[in-house]
Amino acid sequence: MSVGVLFTQGLVTGEVHQTLTEILEQAEAADRLGFSAALTTEHKYSDEYFGSPLHLAYAIAARTQRVKVGTAIAIAPLYNPVELAQNAAVLDQLSGGRAWLGLGVGYMPVDYSTVGVSWDDRAQRFDETLRILRAAWTEERFSFADAIYAFDDVSVIPKPKQAGGVPLHLAAWTPGGIRRAGRLGDGWITNALMSLETMTAMAGRYREAAAAEGREPHVTSIRFCWPYTSREAALEKFGDTALAMARTLFDYGAITDLPGVTESSQITLEEFVKDRFVFGTPEECVETIGRFRDQAGVDDFLMIFRYPTGPDHRSVLEAMELFGTEVLPALEKTPVSAS
Repeated sequence: MSVGVLFTQGLVTGEVHQTLTEILEQAEAADRLGFSAALTTEHKYSDEYFGSPLHLAYAIAARTQRVKVGTAIAIAPLYNPVELAQNAAVLDQLSGGRAWLGLGVGYMPVDYSTVGVSWDDRAQRFDETLRILRAAWTEERFSFADAIYAFDDVSVIPKPKQAGGVPLHLAAWTPGGIRRAGRLGDGWITNALMSLETMTAMAGRYREAAAAEGREPHVTSIRFCWPYTSREAALEKFGDTALAMARTLFDYGAITDLPGVTESSQITLEEFVKDRFVFGTPEECVETIGRFRDQAGVDDFLMIFRYPTGPDHRSVLEAMELFGTEVLPALEKTPVSAS
């Protein structure tokens, strides 16, 4: 089991150049502290996220030596699939074979309208894109024709450094999306705020779908994370920003498993700390991560230490340091439960 870092920052975080510089410093810290990945995400029309995740991943690759670099997630149907294949291949070569591509359909129509791509055929676009990426990376030249895309005798140059291409991990929350992850993906990515119960059920369905296709399943869980030595200080730094992010994602439609909650103002921090956030002392963080690993069968985690509205950069680096020096070593010593 490994633990990486996911960066979710944008215009509201602060001045753009400064925020991007801070992301690179956080990526360097992740590389130094023993995290497994330093990944980016996107929305195309949002003050809360930057919209060029692979470009940022190139910069992270140039500033790091060992972490995986890439996306969790990029909204695949918004890209020309041959260009996406080339861009990911260049990232893999630049990083020395460290590229990791998390892809999804997205859940906001405005991401599609912003770049002039049809929302209605997004699932078909996604399916075709995944098949094109595989062909582009594994065949010297390939042709492809389906409902959306048609390519005749093309070659993607360069090919990725990793044999077989860049790993493709697919985000999904719907039954069809989970089946697709099992059919076409190298792994499934959860969303950041689904409950342990929801994740366990979806992970089971994903594993069934992967087994039906003869694929080895792999579950990556995204979690909001804040380790602390002082709960009072942690609530001050983390509480308001984390709760604001949870409420924003509920309004976006990204949280669908809160029975009885009809508006975001009803969401409480206590509800999310219980089985959605990784929040606590280093020992409590180890226990929470262990529950997700043992009950939902999570293979890898991606931790979000900073949300678009905070905490501040210095506090984030301190939290990453605490996690890297106390939580990561403890996880290596923690056995998987027999249950």
